Amino acid sequence: MANWREKLNQAAQNTISKSKEVAGVAKLNVEISTLNQSMKNIYTEVGKYVLENGFLSEDETVAEWASKAADIKADIEANTERIKTLKNVNTCPGCGAEVPKSSKFCDKCGTPIVVASTDPVNEEKEIIDADYSEAPQETEKAEEVKSGETEGTEV
Repeated sequence: MANWREKLNQAAQNTISKSKEVAGVAKLNVEISTLNQSMKNIYTEVGKYVLENGFLSEDETVAEWASKAADIKADIEANTERIKTLKNVNTCPGCGAEVPKSSKFCDKCGTPIVVASTDPVNEEKEIIDADYSEAPQETEKAEEVKSGETEGTEV
């Protein structure tokens, strides 16, 4: 019977040893995963820094990445604007909150909402001569008015 107890004790010890090994490996795998994510974050920050500051732009690969990043950024901004249009909202310039297009002030911070009009402005511009002289036709009309005033006739 002692032999059976020793075998059971040995099996229990092997099980405990194996479970410690599995737990240790799992713990190290989690740590490795965390460290790999930290490296990815650093790569992302370095890449962002290089692209935003125009470093290594003479390198064809970096220039290609910068071009792709600019295109993606433009697509993101365009889609964000489409979402705002669909939701019928503007973004508050003060706090960044979404504000209904009908609002004149932000509900969260009170900042006035100024919306740039997309409608073309029809302003008739008056062209003024740089030396402030009147155009020949205007001079003739002015002379007619003056002569009409002095003669008492209506113009």
